[in-house]
Amino acid sequence: MTIRLEQSPLPNRHAVRNTIQDLIGRDVDLADGVPPPSKSSNVVAVYVTDLLVAAAVAVIDLECACRLGGCLGMVPKAVVEEAIAARELPSTMHDNCYEVLNVLAAVFNLKDAPHVRLYQMYGPNVALPADIAKLGAMLGSRMDVELKIAGYGAGMLSIVVR
Repeated sequence: MTIRLEQSPLPNRHAVRNTIQDLIGRDVDLADGVPPPSKSSNVVAVYVTDLLVAAAVAVIDLECACRLGGCLGMVPKAVVEEAIAARELPSTMHDNCYEVLNVLAAVFNLKDAPHVRLYQMYGPNVALPADIAKLGAMLGSRMDVELKIAGYGAGMLSIVVR
């Protein structure tokens, strides 16, 4: 007998760490964290099922977005730090961050769970739809971690499943 889940379960830290680490080619550590404060500079990834139902969101602070995008693109750390200090996510880092969040969809795609894919990445400084903002702030089935990338630094990552 096969049991089919109606929603994706919360991924485990090991899967999240390994997925990111394998993609960016640097050691990644995850430590207990807190939800990133609700800021317009956050980046929010929305993951949907094949029926276009929001299944999960990933919320990362600007620091994490710059570091993930910079690391994937082999941007020097000093340039990444300049972007963080300027409170911006340059287009190259933006595109690379999108790619990391796109690949991160794999952690939701487990046997007997709905297929999930990245639908949209919002931010920084982009207004979120109200339902997505509410999902990102939801208590319950969530993982809040500090993501530390060797040679690049740390940022906050939250994953929330519906």
